[in-house]
Amino acid sequence: MQYEDINDPIEVIALFSAGKLQPIKFRWRGRVYKIQRVNGRWESDEGRIRLHHYSVMADSPDVYEITYNPDRFIWKLDRVCMEG
Repeated sequence: MQYEDINDPIEVIALFSAGKLQPIKFRWRGRVYKIQRVNGRWESDEGRIRLHHYSVMADSPDVYEITYNPDRFIWKLDRVCMEG
């Protein structure tokens, strides 16, 4: 496995239901990735801001870590774990 820190802004389509945020798909570098599975979710604090992190898989064995910042209404792709 190879980890690559990315830290790029991304566009995300997400569902907000029953008080939970669920990412559905994201666009990174012009390509759309449909999320097949959420492996995990956690929160962290950055100063007064609570960030929402997701480990997701799309249509490949790679794992993507994406983060939502509700204070700035932005999503980022933090890192990719590549299987190859």
